Amino acid sequence: MTTARDIMSKKVVTIETTSPITEIAKIMNKNNISSIVLTENEKPCGIITERDYLSKIIAQNKKASDLSPTQIMSSPFTTVSAAALVDDVAQTMLENKIRHVVVMDKDNPIGIITITDFLKHINTIITDSDGYRKDLYESLFEEHEYWDRQ
Repeated sequence: MTTARDIMSKKVVTIETTSPITEIAKIMNKNNISSIVLTENEKPCGIITERDYLSKIIAQNKKASDLSPTQIMSSPFTTVSAAALVDDVAQTMLENKIRHVVVMDKDNPIGIITITDFLKHINTIITDSDGYRKDLYESLFEEHEYWDRQ
């Protein structure tokens, strides 16, 4: 069975909540990532995604330099263990209408799963599954564009 560890993007970037929002955007752009995990005292406490920038800053005509990361981050954020089965991860994303799930090993973020990761690994998911849940993945791929969170 395919697990979260098998499909996750291992490039997880973290930054303290005291960092300016403009710096976070620059780091996301430089690293070509769609989300960043925020920490307080080195413990994960939230996530900021490209959609957060769009919906909470740009669409509301706010100035990023006037806001703190804690004002736009999603918290609490959804996490899964590295051993979680991908069907369970997909179900969690559907139920919570989210686009990003942080993969944790104890209290440490070790990866991120997005819709793109499911698409990249769909052949593995299909061949490694006892009963491929076509309806689950079709829903995940079709509905994600309408979600506003994470």
